Amino acid sequence: MSYTPTGLNTDVEARALPVDTLDDFDAVYEAYYQAVYRAVRAIVLEAPLAEDVTQNAFLKAYRNRSRYQPNGSLSGWLHRIAVREAISTLRWHKVQEKLLGAMKLRAVQPVLDNSLSTQLIQVLEHLGPGTRAAVILHYYHGYRQREVASILGIPEGTVATRIANGLRKMRKVIEDH
Repeated sequence: MSYTPTGLNTDVEARALPVDTLDDFDAVYEAYYQAVYRAVRAIVLEAPLAEDVTQNAFLKAYRNRSRYQPNGSLSGWLHRIAVREAISTLRWHKVQEKLLGAMKLRAVQPVLDNSLSTQLIQVLEHLGPGTRAAVILHYYHGYRQREVASILGIPEGTVATRIANGLRKMRKVIEDH
């Protein structure tokens, strides 16, 4: 599995993949990698980190493929794993930053790629990981709030609140700049 996150793959292609291909996980990986990577990239905001998180998410999905319930969306199941992995990774990095700060050390600044505009990245940086995930899944990937709630494992009302608060904060950041 040496698929790289270049080019654009459509979610329509991925959703057309039959569920029974979980036995052929290479096909699942090929069909869904781009969609999952784009969601993770928009949440973690750093291309190298997004690649790592996406790989870890697919590894977890592969190891837990027997738990997948065919009555749900395969895309939603993969996004749920990836978004949770992204948020967990961001939390871990936050803890590491605090430790480095306490030790008066600096973390190495990541190099950003151009797949998300610099302005969008700057605006998204003002949102917490959970809010960022809700906004990205809803607006960037087109999931309904009910589906976002399922992916994130939170109530639908919380998703609506996160999206509304996220948009309000994003507007404020844009107005202030």
